[in-house]
Amino acid sequence: MNWFGAAYYPEHWPRERWKKDVRTMGEIGINVVRIGEFSWSVVERKRGEIDFSVLDEAVDLLDSEGIKVIMGTPTCTPPPWLTKEFPEILQKDVNGLVIASGSRRHYCFNSKIYREETSRIVEAFADHFGNDPRIVAWQIDNEFGCHNSTVCFCEDCAVAFRVWLKKKYGSIDKLNKAWGTVFWSQIFNDWEEIEPPRRTLTSPNPSLVLDYKRFSSDSAIDYHNLQREIIMRKSEAPITHNLMVNFTEIDYKKLSDSIDFVSWDNYIVGDYDPDLQALNHDLMRSLKKQPFLVMEQQPGRVNWRTVNPSYESSQLSFWVKQSFAHGAFGSLIFRFRQLPFGSEQFHTGLIDYDGEPTERAQAFSKAIEELKDWSVVFPQREAAIYIDYENFWINDTDNLNNKFDLLLDGILPVYKSVRSLGYNVDFVFPGDSLEGYLLAFVPSSFKLERCFVEELRRFKGDIFFTALTDQKDGRNFIKKTEESFITELMGLRVVDAGGIETKVEISFTDHVFNGSFVVEKILPSEDCEVLAVYLNGPFTNHPALVKRANMYYLSTVPEIGSFQTLLIEAGIERKASGPGRVIKDESNTILQNPFPHSITMEVGGKDYTLNEYEVRRVQTGLSKNNR
Repeated sequence: MNWFGAAYYPEHWPRERWKKDVRTMGEIGINVVRIGEFSWSVVERKRGEIDFSVLDEAVDLLDSEGIKVIMGTPTCTPPPWLTKEFPEILQKDVNGLVIASGSRRHYCFNSKIYREETSRIVEAFADHFGNDPRIVAWQIDNEFGCHNSTVCFCEDCAVAFRVWLKKKYGSIDKLNKAWGTVFWSQIFNDWEEIEPPRRTLTSPNPSLVLDYKRFSSDSAIDYHNLQREIIMRKSEAPITHNLMVNFTEIDYKKLSDSIDFVSWDNYIVGDYDPDLQALNHDLMRSLKKQPFLVMEQQPGRVNWRTVNPSYESSQLSFWVKQSFAHGAFGSLIFRFRQLPFGSEQFHTGLIDYDGEPTERAQAFSKAIEELKDWSVVFPQREAAIYIDYENFWINDTDNLNNKFDLLLDGILPVYKSVRSLGYNVDFVFPGDSLEGYLLAFVPSSFKLERCFVEELRRFKGDIFFTALTDQKDGRNFIKKTEESFITELMGLRVVDAGGIETKVEISFTDHVFNGSFVVEKILPSEDCEVLAVYLNGPFTNHPALVKRANMYYLSTVPEIGSFQTLLIEAGIERKASGPGRVIKDESNTILQNPFPHSITMEVGGKDYTLNEYEVRRVQTGLSKNNR
């Protein structure tokens, strides 16, 4: 059964209103509701006085309409009485200033006191709801790392960091060597001398910073597992956590190993780009190689952007159907009712401030009707893009061009270009197999793991590397040429590099395309074929694109249109054309039009005209060999 639902907070509304709200849910077609994740001060108004009556009544009422429940643990919002009693649970920022209570996510993952309080309240939730068959899943906490809360610089974190370092390095001498602490007289004699990378006059040690990012990610995951283990003892319902759009501060691949299914919150950040939303869908499906849930689907306007634009209600229908096209088994709208008070007053919902259904509710209901009989889509293997979360942290720590965003500037252009040619995209991680894929892409992957290099060596399809790949090792040191996997695989050497403010032009066949952010001076081996050279910039007339066997190396960061042209000129087959996008599974081709006007696209030699925001499933009966 596909899940269609919304987030609902009964504590926000008078009891006499609940029945009407739940009846409206049933009329819309909602079959699952998420509750509980912000309810700590409702359930436990004072220490030890635990009262689940509000949630119990809500679950009973939802059940009367045949609606199941995803129960959230309430730990993202510690109540005021708790932070008053234990102010030491609050985070400290990079300047050492305490993050005050009064919002959310202000607790520290490494606070021993908060971990004890977490265990106590989660155990109470699990004891009460653990055997309730109406609870179909658990959501642990809410959006780990949101509001820049992944990294804390408090004393508890300093102590935990030293323990983490001792386990990793074993001795202070090994740490000094791994961090290059001889630079700027930073040699440590004792573990107690090591502090978190709080604000410094200039750049801190990049190896220390990278390890602190690793530690902070591990801390969030360890805190998640604390709750997971409690729930697993009390309940057989699956466990998830709602991941976030474009978020790279926590290793989602590692976190996904500790959840039963991936869920994520689909919001528009910046200008709307349907490919960016699609990228996140594909990433979430790729984490566990299984269907995922959209735990929060933006219904329209939000409240938290600098400028909060409105969107057509018909776009909501497209967003929901787009998620199913990329492998979702459900979509929950955030939120069911618009709230006239609190910090999310301008956030839209399915129900307006007066309690009446909106056009968005109608659009969602229509999408439910169209999708309720869909089988889960699992796209065929075609193109693979490599991701290692540590590369995001290396990029953010020390770079030739600090304007470069690895996800938006490095990976997204590759993704958009490949998708525009009609290919399905999966993301692959260290340790993943490339078997069954036609193409592989390694965009600006600062650090490559040996296991994936061996996978690339076995791969028979075309492989495309872009600039900065394999520049660093696990210590965040620049690699020597003889240590470079790129040199090992392709025979080329990167002998110089620089950041650039403007585009560089590259001549390839009869076309000129652009590079950006960085350029590298490369010396190819004799068995490399030089396909393109720079027309301007610091390395004019030097190779920009070289090929060896089935491997290509581009010594700059490609722009979207340029990379599409490069792929076509390199002989990559175009499987679709037109402004829309296509997804193929074993039985269907799914066509998507994300635009407010009709479009025509060509797929498999056939033209299709799609109306505005239309998602169309065409039965094709494709076999595994028909790719």
